[in-house]
Amino acid sequence: MSVDRRALLQGGAALAAAGFPLPGIVSAQPQFKADPFTLGIASGEPASDGFVIWTRLAPEPFTVRGGMTLLPVEVQWDIAADPSMQQIVRSGTATARIEVAHAVHIEASGLEPARDYFYRFRAGNAESPVGRTRTLPAPGAEVAELRFASAGCQRWEDGFYTAWRRLAEENFDFVIHYGDYIYEQPYRANWPNGQPVARPMPRDQGGCFTLPDYRRRYALYKSDPDLKAAHASCPFVASFDDHEVFDNWANDHDAKNTPPQIFLFRRAAAFQAWYEHMPVRASMIPRGPDMLAYRALRIGTLADITVLDTRQYRSPQACGDGFKICPDADDPARTMLGEAQERWLGERLRAAGSTWQVLAQQVLFAQLDFSQFEWVVEKAPGARNLDAWDGVSAARKRVMDMLREARATNPVVLTGDAHMGMALELKEDWNDPASKCSAVEFLAPSISSNGDGAPTVTNDEAIRRLNPHLRHLGNERGYARHTVTPKQWQADYRALERITTPDAPVFTRTSFVVEGGNPGLSRA
Repeated sequence: MSVDRRALLQGGAALAAAGFPLPGIVSAQPQFKADPFTLGIASGEPASDGFVIWTRLAPEPFTVRGGMTLLPVEVQWDIAADPSMQQIVRSGTATARIEVAHAVHIEASGLEPARDYFYRFRAGNAESPVGRTRTLPAPGAEVAELRFASAGCQRWEDGFYTAWRRLAEENFDFVIHYGDYIYEQPYRANWPNGQPVARPMPRDQGGCFTLPDYRRRYALYKSDPDLKAAHASCPFVASFDDHEVFDNWANDHDAKNTPPQIFLFRRAAAFQAWYEHMPVRASMIPRGPDMLAYRALRIGTLADITVLDTRQYRSPQACGDGFKICPDADDPARTMLGEAQERWLGERLRAAGSTWQVLAQQVLFAQLDFSQFEWVVEKAPGARNLDAWDGVSAARKRVMDMLREARATNPVVLTGDAHMGMALELKEDWNDPASKCSAVEFLAPSISSNGDGAPTVTNDEAIRRLNPHLRHLGNERGYARHTVTPKQWQADYRALERITTPDAPVFTRTSFVVEGGNPGLSRA
C-alpha cells in the first residue's frame, strides 16, 4: 500500500491535536499563523571547536503548550561564517518535541577556535532572527585579551531590562549568568511601601510550583526584547541560583518546611523548565530533581573558569537562615558544594595551567559583617548572611586551602545574588586587616532586582569601617564588564541611573585592576 506523505501528516496532525501523538510522525512543513520564535534564539557553552545554539517554538508563548500541537516539528538550523548567512559552514535538522516544550538544543562542533559565527533557525514557513556567537581559543593557545560580562538577578516587575540591551551592544566574547534568571514568586502590583512596581506581570501569573507554571514564567521573561538582544549578541554560560526554584532553597529543603520528598517534585519541575529554556548541553539534562551543573571552561593559556553549583549539595542554612550571629555556621561538617563537587574542584585547581584561576558561582564568598545594613534586624557586630559562604565558613576555608595548595597565583571569584556591586579582597585571616590578600571577588550588580538604585548605600561609612577588605559597594543596577590579559584583570562596574523607565544610557561607575601575580585591588 502506498501512502501519500501529505495525507499521512495531515492525519497525524489531526490525531495529535486530539491528544494522540503518533510515533515517528514529524511535521516537516507546519504553517504557523504567528511567529514561533517569540522567545528568541540563544547560544551558550562555548568551546574551542563549537557551542550550543537554542530556540523554542512558541507562537502563543503564554498558553500551556505555547500554541503548539502535540506533533513533533522539524527545525532546520544553519551556522555561517558571516552575519548575512551566505557562508554556511554547518547545517542540519532537529526535532522539536512537546516533552521539552518544543525546544531544541544543537551542539555544534568541528569549528575554528577564537572566532565569531552566526546562526539561525527555520521551521515551516517561519525563520528566526540571526544570532552572533563565538568559539573559545584553542587549548594551549596564547590569548592576548578576553572580554566578557557577569550578570544576573532580573526580577521582571522591578524594572526594565535596559542593562541587557546595553550589554548586547558591547559584543562580548561571552556572558556568565550567575543565576536568578526568573523569580518564582506570584504577581504583585506594588512594592511593600505601596508604590507601584515598574511593570507588573500578568495577573494570572501565580507562584511557580508545577512545570507549566515555570514554563510560563520563562516565556514571560524571555519575551522581553532586551533580554532577547543580549542572548542573540554572544554565548551565555548559565547557572541557576535560588529563584529558579524557590527563594533560598538548599539541597532538598525550602523555607516553608515542605517535606523533602515533596519539595523534590517542585525542584524537578523547575530544573526541567530551566533546561528547556537555557542554551546548555545534553550533559545537563535533569534526571528528575538532579542536574549535573558544575563544569569548567579553559580559555587557552589565559584562564581556567570553574562554574560551581552552590544550591544542590549544600547544607541547609544554619540558625534558620537570615542575617544574624550564628556559631553553628562554623561547624566543619557544613558544606556548600558537597563532597563530590569539592573533590572535583580540588582536582581542577591542581590541573589548572592558565594565568587566571576563576571560580564562577552564585553567592557572596567573602566574609562580610552585615550588621550596619539598614534592612538587617540584628545590629550586633558580626551578623552574617547565612545563605552565603559565611553560613559555611569551614567549607570556605577548605576552598581557600585548595587555592593555596594548588599554588593558584591569580584567583578571581565571580559572584552575584546580593543585588549590589561589590569588589572585595579575600584575606587569609579575616580578623586581621593587615593580613595578606590571597584572591579577589567581583560581585556583579543586579540587572533589575530591587528597582532603581543609588551610587551608595545607607550607612556606607560604617559598613566600610567594619569591612576594610570591601573596596567597592554600590547599589545601582547593571552588570560587571571584565577585560582580561596575561598581565592584568580589569573589572568595570557598568551602571544605569534608572531602570523603572526604559532606554537609559549605561556608564562606568568605577573600575578595579588586579595585576598578574599580585592579588589585590587597585583603582583603574
